[in-house]
This record gives sequence, structure tokens and C-alpha cells, in this order.
Amino acid sequence: MRISLLILFVLFFVGAVAQGKKEDVLYLKNGSIIRGQLVGSSDQQTRILTQDGSVWSFNKAELDSVRSEKRYRNFAYKTKGFAHFSELGPLVAGKTTVDGVTTAAFSFQTVNGYKFNQFAMLGFGTGVDLYATQTIVPLFASFRGDIATNGTVLPFYFIDAGYGANITQDSQAGEDFKGGLLYAAGLGVKIPFNRSAGFLLSIGYRYQATQSIRNQDEIDTKYRRLAIRAGFFL
Repeated sequence: MRISLLILFVLFFVGAVAQGKKEDVLYLKNGSIIRGQLVGSSDQQTRILTQDGSVWSFNKAELDSVRSEKRYRNFAYKTKGFAHFSELGPLVAGKTTVDGVTTAAFSFQTVNGYKFNQFAMLGFGTGVDLYATQTIVPLFASFRGDIATNGTVLPFYFIDAGYGANITQDSQAGEDFKGGLLYAAGLGVKIPFNRSAGFLLSIGYRYQATQSIRNQDEIDTKYRRLAIRAGFFL
């Protein structure tokens, strides 16, 4: 629990920092607005460096005001159409095996679907979950959406559900492996690079049921994990 709270705090602290980035803004008396970074100011002139590398100088008499504002978002974020997510990261948990042994795990997944609007996307995903003793290929439906509609950092939610196919090789001792139900849910933040692509971070709960059969004895194993992921979206 302490680990999950710490990771959640770090995740949204990163988002808050990115959301809070500022830039200098010159409001001119002729109605023009210049955005960038102040690189010099005197009693007579103010100089500003714009995003394209140009440096502009203005006399004090030309200025109406100088402000520090949230960085201007110069693209329109895509709200409808094809959507793609690729994510990877650790699956953190405590004792989950039959013998009560703490096992490390790593996960990769990709989701493709259709974005109906900024709040709702339906897609289908697959990937691979590498547990210490078993290998699972998840096949699932994913419902996702943005919580905020604008800004340089967009919080989002996700809900996944499906089946995990167990591809662990049968052991020489005659142990057979089977998959089972999987589901996941969580929150994250998206940091767009342009109108349709960007970087993402997420954290959520992931459940995976599996079964092994040894000498006609059925052994159920349930993996309950904290999934921490990083990746990109389109």
C-alpha cells in the first residue's frame, strides 16, 4: 500500500509540474500578443525570445503589460478516430504464488481501437505478461477516456477485461498450465507531443487467474498486481 501511494503521488506530481509550466507574455498596446521567454529588460526596452528562435525588442511605450502565464497549447488535440497505446512496465505485488514466494513480473501490451470522443475509446489489446514461473498472453477489451479535455497534461482512466492465455511450457513432471480471467483498471496522465501523439504514464490494479494441473490435482493461482506503465499513444 505504501508503494502504491508513493507511485501515485510521483505520477501526478510529474503531471502537475508539466501542467504548471509557464511562459512570458507581452501584451502590446496595438493588440498584438507575443509569447516566449524574456531575455533582457531595461528602462527603455524589453526583449523576448520566441519559440522559433527569434528575438523581438519592444520599447516600453509599446507595452501594455508583461505577464507570466501557462504555456500556450498550439495544437488541437485529436478527439475522434483511430487510437493506439503501447505500454510496458513492472507488475508489483507481494506473495502471490502457491508457495507464498514473492515473484518479479514484467508486462508489455498494445491496444488499438476507435476513439468516439475524448471521454470514450473502445479497443482490443494483447501483449505478454512475464511472471517468474508463468508466461501469459493477455487478450482483452479496453475502455479508456480522458478525464480533462484540454491542457498540456491530460489525465485519463482505463478499464480492461478479457482472458489470459497461458503459454508456459508444460513441465517434465507432467504439470499442465491453463489461463484464466483477467481484468485491470487505473488512472494515468498523457503528455501530448502534437495533436495525436504523446507520452503516457499510468498506474492501476491488475488481476490474472491461472491454473496448473499436476497428477490430476488442480492448483489455482491468482496474480494480483500493481501495474506501473510507461509508453506512448497515437
